[in-house]
Amino acid sequence: MDKNRKKELSKKYAQEQKNVLTNSLPFSTRLFEQLFDYLDEKLGEDGCDDTLKYTIKFLEDNNLPIEKSLDWMEKNGGYCDCEVLANIEDKIEGL
Repeated sequence: MDKNRKKELSKKYAQEQKNVLTNSLPFSTRLFEQLFDYLDEKLGEDGCDDTLKYTIKFLEDNNLPIEKSLDWMEKNGGYCDCEVLANIEDKIEGL
């Protein structure tokens, strides 16, 4: 397989992965960005207590699907508020 073909396949695969991630999101990327801003502010004030209390509060305040959202976040490396900010933000940024 030549170099250009490999590059083309790699690019196609990366786009497919983005599409899979985008289609799996429990809510919009715009709301994720608001969540990250909220978490950045709250964690800057109080730090992380190894729970998802601020994430849950944000979900409740915005009438978002809590159970579905938390399941998605855990599957994507967000087991506490600081991990949501660190791990999920990186994934969402590229979408």
